[in-house]
Amino acid sequence: MYIPPFRRALLLVLAAVAMDGCRDARSAEPGSAPDTMRRGERRALAGRILFVSERDGQAEVYEVRPDGSAPHRLTRSASQDYPGAVSPDGSALLVVSVSGEERNTTERMAVLPLRGEGAARSVGPASARVRSPAWSPDGSWIVFESDTASFRDLYRMRRDGSGLRRLTDNPQGNFDPAVSPDGAWIAFVSSRDGDAEIYRMRADGTDVLRLTAFHTDDWAPRWSPDGRRIAFVSNREGRDRVYLVGADGTAIRALNAATDTAQEAEPAWSPDGLRVAHTIRAGEGSRIAVTDLRTGRRTLVSPAGEAASAPAWSPDGRHLAYTASRGAESDIRIVRADGGASFTVVRAPGADWLPRWTR
Repeated sequence: MYIPPFRRALLLVLAAVAMDGCRDARSAEPGSAPDTMRRGERRALAGRILFVSERDGQAEVYEVRPDGSAPHRLTRSASQDYPGAVSPDGSALLVVSVSGEERNTTERMAVLPLRGEGAARSVGPASARVRSPAWSPDGSWIVFESDTASFRDLYRMRRDGSGLRRLTDNPQGNFDPAVSPDGAWIAFVSSRDGDAEIYRMRADGTDVLRLTAFHTDDWAPRWSPDGRRIAFVSNREGRDRVYLVGADGTAIRALNAATDTAQEAEPAWSPDGLRVAHTIRAGEGSRIAVTDLRTGRRTLVSPAGEAASAPAWSPDGRHLAYTASRGAESDIRIVRADGGASFTVVRAPGADWLPRWTR
């Protein structure tokens, strides 16, 4: 039975790229990639970066300015806390909190204000699996996956946790919801017909349409900013590779024209919808790549010699934050979207990973 390889933390984060061994990580010193971005460019970076840090002995959500200044802790609870999605207006963060030990854990979401509006408030059900939260474009409702009443199904609720509604009901499981830019549709993964495929339904759970149909798995749907296409990952070629499909299920094609055997994962659309960042793995390491949809050209942008994952675009589309791991070390780095310069923005004892860049 399909269990999606989400890299969202909680051992979901988002399985092939889970950060095993991070708990004893130390700051990256010898062997880390050099800082090549000039200080003036760093100081001009806007917004803020949210990430997981284990520097305090457990996973907590931290915030830092993109130039590396003013790091501070946002969550303070007995649970392990992981950043989910930032609201479209940047005012709140969905946090997934995990309590308990090993296989006897409970997960629950909380809405964390990001503008000094009070403490985090728990919303929705508590269960063994509460994952993959996504916001509506206006920030008024949330969709997520949970095993509250089944193996895994999708649910919707208002921002304050009221109006909980079950959107899917299939024993094989439904996963990884993504809301369209206009809020009318939800793309998701379902194993209802055997293997994992990409589906689309209206935001109320009706009018379900299967978008992909192949005898191997498809997963990780991500809407383009204009809502016309969906990027996803498929192993239909015998390797994981990023594909594109129209919102109506037509025009499926590989993201780029690369002919190598590298594994691709974690697609992330640029704000202008002209490029897709993703990870590429060949051999033991992995790097961040950017594919230009106008040319089909794939460019490696992060330094070699590290395990790069979780790319997150800056609001202006000029830079990317990502997790850089070397052995047991795990830091947050920023790289120019053309690969021209990079630097480590977060480096501290303990693992730092899973960045979210917001305004």
